[in-house]
Amino acid sequence: MNGRGPRVHTYAEGEFMLAYGPRNGPQILVIQPLFEELNRCRAMLASACRALAERGVGVWMPDLPGTGESLRALDTIVWKDWFDAVGAAGSVVREETGSEPGILAIRGGALLDRPLFWRSLRLSPTSGRSLLSDLRRSALASGSDPAHPAGYTLSASLVEALAGAEPAPEGDILTIRLSTDDRPADRRIDGQPLWRRPEPAIDIPTEQALISEILSWARP
Repeated sequence: MNGRGPRVHTYAEGEFMLAYGPRNGPQILVIQPLFEELNRCRAMLASACRALAERGVGVWMPDLPGTGESLRALDTIVWKDWFDAVGAAGSVVREETGSEPGILAIRGGALLDRPLFWRSLRLSPTSGRSLLSDLRRSALASGSDPAHPAGYTLSASLVEALAGAEPAPEGDILTIRLSTDDRPADRRIDGQPLWRRPEPAIDIPTEQALISEILSWARP
């Protein structure tokens, strides 16, 4: 395996997690965006993980149950499954590195970042209600079944939990938003909202601005 290639780990009874970079030095656990936004941002996240690894930062990117390479069906997932998975992924990072990871939470991932326990950097955090609204708009625009917005089948329990989910305000949190977003933030970067694009994409200026912020935060 070359220096840029990820290592494959399992956690939470068989879920997959990719790890980039050294086991010493700063460690970051990435909580990816949810649903369609994950697909749109995944290429940029993988590129950013490799870049951070080359700069001496260990990066761990789990697939939550029912997402990505998970063998579980999304319609069997409840909110607690995702919370528990984040905790289990963090335990693997601690066991492998001896370090407590910071969390990079993107968009809906900020609903799951347990900020009371770990430092968190949040990129453009959003509410669960907003994510559900986006899924329903996608269903209407495509003419698909509203019961399966954007092709996703969600359990009633997960929908109910998402509808009331907000990023927790407590903890050691750094919130970053794009300069075009007027919602409250600690810092702003110039960039493109890749989670809004119809197809997965990498925008180099956005990626570089995010990497710069992550490096400053990971090495206080």
